[in-house]
This record gives sequence, C-alpha cells and structure tokens, in this order.
Amino acid sequence: MPSRTEAEALYPSRSGAGAQLGSQLTKRTSPPTIVLGVTPGGVEVAANAAKAMSYSFDVIVAANVRLDELGVIGAIAEDADAVLDPDFQPRFGIMDALEEAIDGARRALKTERLLFRGQRPLRSLEGMNVIVVDGHATSPWKMLAAAEAVRQM
Repeated sequence: MPSRTEAEALYPSRSGAGAQLGSQLTKRTSPPTIVLGVTPGGVEVAANAAKAMSYSFDVIVAANVRLDELGVIGAIAEDADAVLDPDFQPRFGIMDALEEAIDGARRALKTERLLFRGQRPLRSLEGMNVIVVDGHATSPWKMLAAAEAVRQM
C-alpha cells in the first residue's frame, strides 16, 4: 500500500471533508443539533457537515490573540472572555502589549462577524446539542474559545 506524502490532502476539499464528517457524526448525535463553523476555515466544513446530517448550521466568530514575540497565546470567540494559554505567564512589561493584542482580536471579531453573519446574531443554542467545527486547527485556542463562548450562551 503506498504511503501518503506530506503534500497529499487527507480530504479532497473542505466541502468533501464536511460531508465525510457529517456522515460520521450522524451516527453519534441526535436532534436537536446545530453545527457551528469557526471562522474562517471551519465555515465551509461545518456547512457541509450540517447539510449531510440535515441539521441547522451557523457561524461562530473567533480570532486568535497573538503577540509578536510569542505568536498565538490564546483566542476570543463572540463576546466571551479571552481564553489564554495557561502556560503563558505575562510579565509586567508585556501587559500593555497583551491588552493591545486582545483589542486587536476583538476588532477582527467585529469584521468577521459582519463578513460572515452581517447584522444577524448567532442563532439561539438553548436546548440544542452543539457541534463546533474548525477546518484548520494550528493551535487549540480558537476551538477552545468557541467552546467556551457556546458554554456561556
């Protein structure tokens, strides 16, 4: 059996990945369920997963909190508090930069919210099973921030 090369994709496309995810999740979930796509990469995957399962779909807006010298140290989703790496130990001199990074992430949230949902709020999640999907997780923070935002709703 030939081995897969690094450049070879696991799924043919994001929509194909979503359809396959939906077919797997159908066996593990029951209505009422909503599938939330984490912006930007999870939106197409989640939409196709929801379609494959005949479930509702919506977009959950999230943005990384990034410090120039440290990279991604956390994320924010919707209007929830920032979720930061517990190993991140801010020093006194970095607090202003951290506040600026969080403010920058909040500005990015506003832009993406308008882009992906317009003026429409996130659908009500009350009484729903919620599946959160990200299409490109390079760190856990956006996914954790989205899960925390869902938990707070």
